[in-house]
Amino acid sequence: MVNRLIMKYPTSWHGEMWREGAPCGNGKVGALVYGAVKMEKIMLSHAYLWRGGIRQEMPDISDSLKDVRKYLDENRPDLADGILSNAFAAKGYNPHCVYPTPIGDIVIDSNSNVPFFGYRRVIDMEKAEVSVTWREGDVNFKRSVFVSRANGLVYTKISADKPGSVSVRIRLTIHDTETLNMNDPTVNKNSVPTVRDGLICYISENVTCYEKAKGDYGAVAKVSAVGGSVSFDDRSAIVENADEVTIVTGVFVGGDREKEFEKIAGALECACGYEEELKKHAALHFEKWGGVNFDLGAEKNTSNEELLIDAFSEGMSDELCEKLYAYGRYLFVCSTDAKDTLPMHLIGLWNGTFSCFWSIYMYNVNFEMMYWQALSGNLPGYLRLALDYVESFMDDYRTNAKNQFGCRGIYINSVNTPESGLSVCLANHILNWTAGAGWVSQQFWDYYRYTGDTDYLKEHAMPFMYEAALFYEDFLRFGKDGYYEFAPGTSPENVPSSSYRFGPWSQCTKNPAMDIGVVKELLNNLIEGAEICGMYNEKIPKWKEMLSLLPPLKTNPDGSLKEWADDFYEDNNKHRHHSHMYEVFPGHTVMPGDALFDAFVKAEDKRMTEGRPYQSSWSMIYMACVNARMRRGNESLEALSDMARLCLMGNLFTVSNDWRRMGPINCDDMRAVPVQLDANVGFPAAINEMLLFTADNNITLLPALPEKWKSGQIEGLLATGGITVSVYWDCETARAVLHSEKPCRATVRSGSGYSFNGSDEIVCEFCGDYEIKLNRNNKKN
Repeated sequence: MVNRLIMKYPTSWHGEMWREGAPCGNGKVGALVYGAVKMEKIMLSHAYLWRGGIRQEMPDISDSLKDVRKYLDENRPDLADGILSNAFAAKGYNPHCVYPTPIGDIVIDSNSNVPFFGYRRVIDMEKAEVSVTWREGDVNFKRSVFVSRANGLVYTKISADKPGSVSVRIRLTIHDTETLNMNDPTVNKNSVPTVRDGLICYISENVTCYEKAKGDYGAVAKVSAVGGSVSFDDRSAIVENADEVTIVTGVFVGGDREKEFEKIAGALECACGYEEELKKHAALHFEKWGGVNFDLGAEKNTSNEELLIDAFSEGMSDELCEKLYAYGRYLFVCSTDAKDTLPMHLIGLWNGTFSCFWSIYMYNVNFEMMYWQALSGNLPGYLRLALDYVESFMDDYRTNAKNQFGCRGIYINSVNTPESGLSVCLANHILNWTAGAGWVSQQFWDYYRYTGDTDYLKEHAMPFMYEAALFYEDFLRFGKDGYYEFAPGTSPENVPSSSYRFGPWSQCTKNPAMDIGVVKELLNNLIEGAEICGMYNEKIPKWKEMLSLLPPLKTNPDGSLKEWADDFYEDNNKHRHHSHMYEVFPGHTVMPGDALFDAFVKAEDKRMTEGRPYQSSWSMIYMACVNARMRRGNESLEALSDMARLCLMGNLFTVSNDWRRMGPINCDDMRAVPVQLDANVGFPAAINEMLLFTADNNITLLPALPEKWKSGQIEGLLATGGITVSVYWDCETARAVLHSEKPCRATVRSGSGYSFNGSDEIVCEFCGDYEIKLNRNNKKN
């Protein structure tokens, strides 16, 4: 039971049953198991199935920038705030994002009419398999589901320990009609649930502006049984008195229904049995999921319900912490992959609502957060796929920069879906935020730092960062003090206290600390990259000049960092974003001992006190990461524990906020859009930050170990330079094993009260395995 999530309840969110489903997937095709005994529903999904959306040619509104700046110069952010969105509206520009859509459901109707006992729903994270078990009288039943990484098919097996006990009716249908927002004319267009050539199928037509999803989509399933009989009516397979039933289902998106039916029918004919395929699939899945192991030595077989009840009573237990780590990694590797799919978005592969507002790629923190674990968690190929996705929209980003601001280079609108890279979301706070390409540039650079792939640096990272910097060359203007001025800018998605006099939504500002930090890091990385690659050398003087002209960060009278380096904009700490912490995390241009470090610490303290009631699940992850960089493990663990107590459903999916309204974080009523898996997927990244810091050729072991974790281990983390790191610790000693496939040199530092025989730092030169022993500062080896 070590890596299993155990649920004693079926899904229970009335009207939105999918929200508490048990997920599995192969990175491209997903399945979500509800777990009902009499009528089971298994939602099927595909990474490329997005519907709806409106694409339009983007008009040129760049002449509006002067009006934005005019009102900002007059200290009227309220008048500046809507200039860009109003200019688009005046030119008839009204695009709309596409939505991810379920393919449909496998529905299994059983003849269960007697009381059941011993109910369990289990997610086996080692195998990416979901099972449901129960007992009726003296018969034990089991349903199991997985999505094969070997052949892409969905396997379902229904069995009983008494021969002849399985009698079911099996259908493929439109996704759960109880789901909110399903009454949409573009859903279920020309759908055909039917039986054909001994196969059950559900096929529909997609209406979308996303090219890869245009055409038909659907699912085709083959039903076979051991013992008993299989017959068909016009829409269902009917199994009577079988010992065991297997359903093998293939799905398709964006094709011709006749051709796809024949293709899937051929694949189903060749498919091997459940157990044989599970063995192949599980090996492929474990290669990805099993690369990192985090263990605090806790019990491992407690049910989710008991873990959540205990969390309400005592806070997050070590076992819940371990399982959330494993689950965050599981959801990530099941939602996406290193090739032939899309990046993970806010709801992964398991969005069950037909018009879900937040099923997007959000570049003002959420997209980045979902990929924070990719490098430290030794899944660099996953980040590479996401960066390739970002790169695929370069022409659209150039159009954004030119038509929205009159600038060269690239501009990324922070809301994105896969049909376009153009500015589609026209909300004021989205259009006025210009740090998106700069922030994503960090992850291009980090991919190089961790992998050492100089070809990638030359061919991808440097060209992308170059164009991000080119935008700022044109966008930045000089202020009265002789420094550059970021106007407009927002500190996502915060409203300065000084702007509230104009209304609660005036987010348009000058000189957010985040924007300054993003550009500072971007230029420094470009200069270093140019020297490594011998490219863009003619730009180095310009970039150095730009660095010298960035506005200096400012502090408040209490010594805390100001969120805006402009005297007019006063801090508002009653907010969930930690954007002004960028130079501490996810950047590392400000480190412990640096001049401004204490100012960052004081600013984060204010977010953790004044801002505590305004946090969300994902912002608590951000808070944990920031405190880890500040070497404050207890505060990091407290943030993770609060998130676990307040923002988890029965299947351990994270929701955006404390929807039960328990406190002490955001209790707004957000029932329509609560599921948001960025906190789930960010959880392992926070733990990784607490146990390992790495930059360039520097490694810090156990930088932010909480006092509560007296012993434990983490194996398989990735450090910069391609070094794999495993750390084992107890109350008196610690041990680390570093591994490199090539000769390397690293400076290794100790943290959390450990040292190398009294020294805080050693230099290691090695190839292969290199073991380091540490002891508590008051102990001797």
